[in-house]
Amino acid sequence: MALFGKREKVFEVWGDAPRWKAARAVLKQQGIKIMESGFYDTEAPICGCGAKLDHRDFGPNGPIDRHTYYLCVRPEDVPRAKALLAKL
Repeated sequence: MALFGKREKVFEVWGDAPRWKAARAVLKQQGIKIMESGFYDTEAPICGCGAKLDHRDFGPNGPIDRHTYYLCVRPEDVPRAKALLAKL
């Protein structure tokens, strides 16, 4: 991660960590430097009592993924990165 470089978001997906990891791998394999990569919570828990329990977490597939995953690259790499990520 570069602290003081310009960056543009080229990839953003909600609740799909395997696709985010695949996108990171494709960019690294093609030699595109990832300036920023991470995730943040998309939705707050439903319960307001402080327990933060959500009935969707107790289904047969386990807890749901509430994160939004993103990737940022240098401005000069944006066209090439978007072309590579369009194939995913």
